[in-house]
Amino acid sequence: MFGKKRLDGFIIFALFGILILTAAGCSDRQPEILDSNITEEDKAYVNTHNVDLERIAAIYRDIYDGVVETNTQAAVTPRSLQTVRSIVSRLGENGYVAVDIDNQVDMVCSEQVLDFCRKVDNREGAELTILMIAESGFRIFSLKTEDGKVNVDSAYYQYDTNGRFRQINSASYQADVWQYTQEGYLIFSGNYFSEESYVLTLSEESEHTALRVLPLDEKCRELNRKYILPVGYGQSNMFLCDWNEENFFNLNFYDVFDVFYPILYKQRNPYAASENLTDETIYKIPETTFENVIMTYFNVDKQALRSGAKYIADYMAYEYRPRGFNEPVYSDIPYPEVVSYTKNQDGTLTLIINAVYPHENAAKLFSHKAVIRPLEGDEFEYVSNEMLSQDGEYDAWWYSDRLADEESEQEYCLITETEQEELKDMVLKAAGQVKEVYKNIEITNKSSYSSNIKDFSDMQRKEVVELLGKSGYTSVSEDINMENHEKIEDFYAAYLENRDAMVTIFEVHLDGLIGAVTVIYREGRLQTYYVGIDWVEGGTPEVKSTLVSDLSEIKLTEKGYFIYSYKKTILHSSLRQYWRVEPLSDKCRELTAKYLYGLSYLNYNMLVTDWDSSNVEDILMPCMFEDIYRIYTGENIKVENWQIPAETYEKIMTTCFPVSIEQLRRNCKYDAASDSYDYEMISSSPYPPFGEVVDYKQNGNGTITLIVDGVWADFNSDCAFTNRIVVQPFDDGTFKYLSNSIEQKEMEIPIK
Repeated sequence: MFGKKRLDGFIIFALFGILILTAAGCSDRQPEILDSNITEEDKAYVNTHNVDLERIAAIYRDIYDGVVETNTQAAVTPRSLQTVRSIVSRLGENGYVAVDIDNQVDMVCSEQVLDFCRKVDNREGAELTILMIAESGFRIFSLKTEDGKVNVDSAYYQYDTNGRFRQINSASYQADVWQYTQEGYLIFSGNYFSEESYVLTLSEESEHTALRVLPLDEKCRELNRKYILPVGYGQSNMFLCDWNEENFFNLNFYDVFDVFYPILYKQRNPYAASENLTDETIYKIPETTFENVIMTYFNVDKQALRSGAKYIADYMAYEYRPRGFNEPVYSDIPYPEVVSYTKNQDGTLTLIINAVYPHENAAKLFSHKAVIRPLEGDEFEYVSNEMLSQDGEYDAWWYSDRLADEESEQEYCLITETEQEELKDMVLKAAGQVKEVYKNIEITNKSSYSSNIKDFSDMQRKEVVELLGKSGYTSVSEDINMENHEKIEDFYAAYLENRDAMVTIFEVHLDGLIGAVTVIYREGRLQTYYVGIDWVEGGTPEVKSTLVSDLSEIKLTEKGYFIYSYKKTILHSSLRQYWRVEPLSDKCRELTAKYLYGLSYLNYNMLVTDWDSSNVEDILMPCMFEDIYRIYTGENIKVENWQIPAETYEKIMTTCFPVSIEQLRRNCKYDAASDSYDYEMISSSPYPPFGEVVDYKQNGNGTITLIVDGVWADFNSDCAFTNRIVVQPFDDGTFKYLSNSIEQKEMEIPIK
């Protein structure tokens, strides 16, 4: 089952959400910064980017030592604004362009950035290094421009547990977005290859950067930190809609409560959702508590508040449902920036705020006007908010209204609590049948989003699937035939006959994590009940998580794919999920792995055009080389200066296709001066189809004809089109693609 089926959209969102929360913590320990602990490898890297890492370490050490001397009673952390401001300032004194990651300190040496931007516009050659100071380290951006194009090398340096600078990640790409905005921001972005990202999504990673170059009034930043940033745009619609003290209709008071309870009481909101995502928790918050939180920050009378929230007079309380899993909070969203302010005659303040969104390459995704009423001491009230950008100019996709009562009531689990416990017991019992495979595992860390098993092999994964199958369970894994698939067929037959039914599928993930998905049809509704299994050293299984999700549809195709979709699709997840139910021969899987895995139907013409040696130039596109290189070498391509040596390029392409060097040089951006080819990165394609060999023919001349189905499960098709690809194997293990023909089946053929 090739195409790397993405993990369940809801499950993967939950796991990444946990990861984000885990990563958000920050130690209060002062990092020890020692020049002698900087590795020679790291020194070599940063020295090539005009950065003296030892000098930067000395600056950090000097500043932190000074802070400790003057703040003996206070914990010193990299999050201290004054400390970050001091680091940025000192870097500027040493000639570096520097800015902080949180946009709270003006950029130093900004004239270098403006000069670089002018040279980009004038298509001159230039180089520039920018340091972006983060919580516990810094990111280096090394920019190089030539002929109007900008190449970006970036790397993040962090302190390890021994107080040493260590490179955590790096990226290299040609900026496909480069702009200096009228708001004074430098914005650039591009795609780069990441092994970890490719395993999960079959696509490149992207980096989006927005740096404020022009200075901002410090009073604007102060007002932002006090009034706007604590609320932001994520958990409340407070700054996403129009409201005022005469009309609070659009304002969601429950979201307001979530935001301001921890601010007012300096503690976490105790009215939280259950740790078990399948349980719906409903609280009755005493009126004194609920009204005190809201009325501390808003001049609203009790009658208006009680009409805007669900007040239960008999209990003198407000009914309150915490946001559930189907009402998620996202982390990668815009952040507010106060760009101007006015002191009004009545003592209020009017703030103009822009929403900065690096991920959308926007210095002003939208803007709004908020009015604040300062009171005695540090107290204040929010008076109004007015959206200055019109509806339709932007999409606040990350914010969702809370479910209405009738919607919440529809989210109940179709199976009883007793059945849920029985399923968990069954899953643990099944896991016990394979514990021998996990007996000697090594747990490397305690991440919330993976199994944490070190080097779980494909052989172990296959053994787990087979053992579960022998024990009578339906089990499957990537590129491994499903065991006991007849149970899904029986379930689907019951569904078509409108009979209640359930089936449980054990999915063994690449890292060894086992997820049991029970598909339920009951009361005319479809649902999944998920049980995730965690492992501890010694091979002991335990229930890691459970989750209920409503389905909108299921389909068992004639060819043998079970395709299903959720009612609520999480952003960036697949439109549909799937399993291959019917078995596929080992030979077909072997041929798919050797000749097809990783080839794209969307990014170039190789699979969507009829071609042979007579018209092979029709498919020669520079971006295809990245995938061909991976198939030929088994490794991911690494390039320098966005150029691929002609010797490498031509050897691989003339081996893999019936092409000449002259044809390649005409069509694939050959540069004679450097004797190389331009590297053109493949852009990410959402929901791509993948090819799988379903039949083959050994020809008398030694070639093989592959019969390939294009599987596009996200659009409910397991045979979107059919290819006939002829390949010529060679004795050394290499091969040549000789021709391709494609026939439209269930979907139109993508045309490049």
